[in-house]
Amino acid sequence: MENVLESNAKLSEYVVDGATLECTLGTVKSTLKMPLSHGIFLKDKAQCNVGDRIPIKNILPFGNCNITSPPPPCIPATLLPWINKKDTTLSLNEQKALIQNAICFCSIGGIITIEDSGQE
Repeated sequence: MENVLESNAKLSEYVVDGATLECTLGTVKSTLKMPLSHGIFLKDKAQCNVGDRIPIKNILPFGNCNITSPPPPCIPATLLPWINKKDTTLSLNEQKALIQNAICFCSIGGIITIEDSGQE
């Protein structure tokens, strides 16, 4: 039972600069970057919000994109904000704070998830 509770707590962790991302169509994992902070820090790392989804600036490429063969280089195409699966998070600069169970859709067809919150 403890493992389930720990796992659920992990999924609702706030996400910070350096979080590990994964895309269903990417060939490698990526990183969430915060070139400018929102002024809130957790464990000395800038906290992210659901608007932090700008390609290349926030979401780095996932190697190659497996949408076609041969796979072209990945250029994330995230047009919409992250979607938190639990919508009771605190606001951060007028947007919801990003939590680990969030997803973001790439317009190419991939689904981006947060594998690690970056807090470790």
